Amino acid sequence: MRLFPHVHLTADLDARLVDHLLRHGLRVVGPDDDPDVVVVVSGSGLGSAADHASGARPGLVVLLDDAPTPDLAALLRAHGVALRPAPLADPADRPVAVCSPATDPAAAPAEDLLAWAGTPAFRVRTALEVTAPAVPALWVGGPQQGSARTAPVVAALAAPAQPSVFGAPSGEEPGSTQRLVVLGVDVTDPEAPGAAAVLLNAVLWAARRETAPAESDERPDGSDLVDHPSWRALKEAVTGLQGLQGADGAVPERADHERARALVATVAEAVARFATLLPHDEEHLAAVAKDLVRWADGGFGVPDFLDSLTAFHPERQRVDGRVHLVVFPMYTQNGSPDRHLEAVLLRVRWPQVVADLEAQQFSNPMFVPVTFLDFTAGYDTNSAVLFPETVAVREVPAFTWGAIFADREAARFRRVVRAAAETTRLALPPDAARLLADQRLAEETFVLWDLVHDRTHMRGDLPFDPFMIKQRMPYFLYSLEELRCDLTAFRAAVRLEAEGVPHARLVQYAVLFDRLFRFPVTGGRVRNYDGLGGQLLFAWLHRHGVLHWTDSRLTLDWPRVPDAVLALGEQIEQLYWRSIDRPKTAHWLAAYALVAGTLEPHPASVWVQGPPALPVDGPPKGLTDAVLPDEFPLSMFYEALGRKIGDVVASTSGIVGSA
Repeated sequence: MRLFPHVHLTADLDARLVDHLLRHGLRVVGPDDDPDVVVVVSGSGLGSAADHASGARPGLVVLLDDAPTPDLAALLRAHGVALRPAPLADPADRPVAVCSPATDPAAAPAEDLLAWAGTPAFRVRTALEVTAPAVPALWVGGPQQGSARTAPVVAALAAPAQPSVFGAPSGEEPGSTQRLVVLGVDVTDPEAPGAAAVLLNAVLWAARRETAPAESDERPDGSDLVDHPSWRALKEAVTGLQGLQGADGAVPERADHERARALVATVAEAVARFATLLPHDEEHLAAVAKDLVRWADGGFGVPDFLDSLTAFHPERQRVDGRVHLVVFPMYTQNGSPDRHLEAVLLRVRWPQVVADLEAQQFSNPMFVPVTFLDFTAGYDTNSAVLFPETVAVREVPAFTWGAIFADREAARFRRVVRAAAETTRLALPPDAARLLADQRLAEETFVLWDLVHDRTHMRGDLPFDPFMIKQRMPYFLYSLEELRCDLTAFRAAVRLEAEGVPHARLVQYAVLFDRLFRFPVTGGRVRNYDGLGGQLLFAWLHRHGVLHWTDSRLTLDWPRVPDAVLALGEQIEQLYWRSIDRPKTAHWLAAYALVAGTLEPHPASVWVQGPPALPVDGPPKGLTDAVLPDEFPLSMFYEALGRKIGDVVASTSGIVGSA
């Protein structure tokens, strides 16, 4: 399935409108090229593409005038849309406003056809009479000028087999009926405010949405290895060994050594067989087998897999679909704290768009995005990274790679953000909704985000050692650093969107929604630095008037979101730049002031009282100890959100792309 829709136009549109579609990933095709959506331009008929019969029918976007062709009028009537008998008294330019399709206020809202449109003003061509299964989408004027019941409807949506929005009629299978957008306003004038945005939204809403698999048939799959006898034997033996190991990876009980020796022999034999299945890793897997045997021969003390670790170089093989077998004694970040033997079958995720951007703009030779094929218990957790520093070794080598599981990141993002959007009744932009519906698209989006985020830790005006993991400091400093890297990725995505990179706006959604919805309600409240970054971003956007929580519904002023997000990033960068000339204590105090200027500290905070209450004349340890475990508690909004979607968040432990 295509990541971005193919669209057929039944007549020419202004080149500027077409360019807007192309810059967001759409491709204009002919009627016989299996389009995902057909735009029926005013004055033209349906054409052959609209009745496409091989597979699911394409969606339709109908740009109405006051005299549709008979076949078009019949199709609209079948979907519950007719032209209003009496013309509007004054079909002059007027603003339009969103009309929720849900008659039940508690129901999930439709997607937002006006996202990114600002304050649109279009010439009204015709008003609509709308009955089921169609629902109103836009109407003339706003609520202040008349209720949705009385204002003329000028746009409608119809997708009776889409249960996530409308509920499927009895006897209909989801996806069996094409999606339809009918616009009675003129979005063909590129000079009209919001025209390009609304046209893009309509096309993306209507385009076919069969859920794409995590991997396409054309890409090397590797899933057959999960059922291979060698993997099954290896996984079972590793699981058995884990039950014998202590926290440091040793097998402490001599009575267990005989069984451990047999299990290690099974693992080593399976690894050796994998060397023939994965010839690109032959040298590495041979070293793994040797490290296993040496560990057993040495009496199962603390394991040392330095030789096999230094022989593993996935960064040299960033080929999309390349499969690796990883067997190391290791802890897993946000997973198992013990250095048990773990085994992971993984696959490199290196889409061409990322390969090109990494080569041309965002050099990051150590970055290796991957996806799971299968794994042992240490990864049946929240862990989404594989870092060499987690492996048990006798000495610390030079690290040359770091792997991030994009499928887990994407899958938990999709699940949690869907739940949060439903709970907060957020009307998603259609391209954001497509991101949540498509695992493969989400994976590519996260790979691009991670590419930029990861390299940013070593770039910029840094007043500290970039390897912050080795330092003990107030946790809100970690929050600012992680947020700085995310907002740098956001800023890059804003620029890339202007350059026509299709994934770029999706990266903006990913950064925004993961930070706003998932991070603050994930994990405990003891020094939750990722959660704090999300809290800060939410409060910043709220106080700058681009995020609103009104009438129990969350809304975002999309055209203003990028500037507001970038302004927060600039605040953090200014803090860093100024702190190059500051003592450590002064930097910490300034960082606290930045956070506390937007977020409310805990009432019992010592830090909020300022330097007179803090041990500023002693070692930095005293300042760190004075930070409360939850220095910036969750707002009432997040407390409520956490209660409502907490089970969904918990369900993402161990999630993979096929979930």
